[in-house]
Amino acid sequence: MQTHTTYTEPIQQLDSLVLSLKTTSEQLIYVMEEQIQAIISSSPQKIEELTEKQSEIQGVYKKHERAFLDELRKNLTGEDSEITLTNLKSMFPDKAEQIERWKIELSQNTKLLQRKNEQLVDLLEFALNRNANLMHSFYSLFNNKNSHYSPSGQKSEVRSGVAINQEV
Repeated sequence: MQTHTTYTEPIQQLDSLVLSLKTTSEQLIYVMEEQIQAIISSSPQKIEELTEKQSEIQGVYKKHERAFLDELRKNLTGEDSEITLTNLKSMFPDKAEQIERWKIELSQNTKLLQRKNEQLVDLLEFALNRNANLMHSFYSLFNNKNSHYSPSGQKSEVRSGVAINQEV
């Protein structure tokens, strides 16, 4: 295994890519927070606009992620072990502290992105269930205008919209 103690260009390139990943993930987190607020305020136009924005930013994030992994692969060629930041630290021991900082930042941002994504999914599932319950309530209401009675004069449990093609 060879170590690079003076050659810092790969580290600078990786540092730039880590910064790009960090910035992009922060943008994603911000948009996800905005989406949560749009869902809570029931603003379909805002939700749609933010969803498109999130898709665009996710595309940029994936591009930066691929570039970061490609750069790691390029710097760890010939290594028998996996392509990890830990292995990169052994190749650049003088930059181990900086590489550890990257690892922590990337890990924290990834966890935060996962948490925001889970919040969004949970909120959307809640909204979907509430809408389904509301629709059920609308169609199961009985009042003087939509009540039905059986031939014996008793109130019938036929729901509105269900009595189509039934004998009276």
